[in-house]
Amino acid sequence: MRAWAQGGLVAALAGAALGLLGPFGTYGDLSVAERYAYWIGLTLLMWAQTAAFFAALRRAPSFLGWPLWAQAGSAALLGAVPTTFEVAYVEGLLRVGGVLTPRSLAETYGSVAVIAVGLFLPLTMIQQRRPRAPAVEAASFTRALPTELGTGVVALAAEDHYLRVHTDRGDSLIHHRFSDAVREMGDAGVQVHRSWWVASNAVERVERDGDRHVLVLRGGLRAPVSRTYGQAARKAGLIP
Repeated sequence: MRAWAQGGLVAALAGAALGLLGPFGTYGDLSVAERYAYWIGLTLLMWAQTAAFFAALRRAPSFLGWPLWAQAGSAALLGAVPTTFEVAYVEGLLRVGGVLTPRSLAETYGSVAVIAVGLFLPLTMIQQRRPRAPAVEAASFTRALPTELGTGVVALAAEDHYLRVHTDRGDSLIHHRFSDAVREMGDAGVQVHRSWWVASNAVERVERDGDRHVLVLRGGLRAPVSRTYGQAARKAGLIP
C-alpha cells in the first residue's frame, strides 16, 4: 500500500510538471485549469492501471523469473494500452480532433508508452531495490572455512548437525549449529526456511516452484522459502 501511495504521489507530481510544460500542443489549446486537470488526471490513471498490471503479472511464476526492469517495462507497455483510449476520449471532449484511425491510435500509444515507461520503470526499480545489508564483522564460524572461500557469506544451510556455508567463492561443510550461525549473522540477512538463511544483498531474483517462492542468489544458488518463514522474507522485501 505504501508503494502505491508513493507511486500515486510521484505520478501526480509528474502530471503537474507536464501540466506546466503543456506538451503535445496542450499549452496553447487548453486553459491552465484544463491543462493541469488533463495531465494530472491521465497520469494518475495511467499509473494506477500500470501498477495493477504489474501486480497481476507478478502472480505468474514465469514472470517473476524476468529481470525487474523487464517486469516493470512490460507492465508499463500494457498499462499504456487502456490509457491510449482514455486519452483519445478526453481529447474528443477538450479538443477538436480528427477521426480515430489505427495510425492515430498507434501514434497516441507511442506517446503514452514513452511517458508510462519513463515514469513507472525508474520508480519501480527504486522501490523494489533491496537495500544492501549492513556490514557485519566476520562471524566466528567463518574462521573454520578454507581461506580461499573468504568470509563473504551468501547463505547458510543446515545439514543434520553440520552447517553448509555458502560464500561468493564456493561452499564448505563445517561443524556448527545453524541457529548459532544465524544469530551471529545478525541483520545481514533473513532465515527463510527451517534450514536456510540468506544474505539480503545476495538475492538476485525470485522464482516460483508451485505455490512456493524460491530465491535465486548470486552464482545461481537456489534457496527455498517456506510458508513458516514467508512473512519474514516478505517483510525484508525478498519476496512480493
